[in-house]
Amino acid sequence: MKIIGMNITQKDLNETIELARLLTKIDNIGVEYFNEISDEIFKQQPFFLTVLLGYRLDTSTEELEEIMKIYFLIWEYFRQTKNVHTKKVTEAYFETIQNRNIHMLQYVEGEPEQNDRLKIYTSNLQNLKSKALLTAVLFRYNNRPVLSKMDEKKKGIILVGIKTFIECFETI
Repeated sequence: MKIIGMNITQKDLNETIELARLLTKIDNIGVEYFNEISDEIFKQQPFFLTVLLGYRLDTSTEELEEIMKIYFLIWEYFRQTKNVHTKKVTEAYFETIQNRNIHMLQYVEGEPEQNDRLKIYTSNLQNLKSKALLTAVLFRYNNRPVLSKMDEKKKGIILVGIKTFIECFETI
């Protein structure tokens, strides 16, 4: 199936069911789950947790809670992947992927034609293995009142970090 020039596979469609289950789980987390998953992330991917906790300086409590749920969604999605437990995302690797994302966004800003910008975005997203995950994140970003009201610049910076972590976990 093609949507806006992007190929959507059966795998992508199947993942939406699992992501819906994970979103329900994350929306109903308690203190015990929060502590358990935070400890697991700290042991397996400490930089991931460090970046998440760094947002507390720039966000309200409500915004941080929603961002944490997105990070927990990403963790739940990738936690069964072997490499996530054996290879750590380092700050250097994260910055490499993040710089590539920032460079792509800067390049797109220079494109005068909307159609050309759309082609670049589509090409970039087509390479993502976790399209369903990013779609769930974007849906949440646009439909959770706290996140939809967030300052656009702050929202963009956090979203680039989220996409970067998704790509890091796909490629480690």
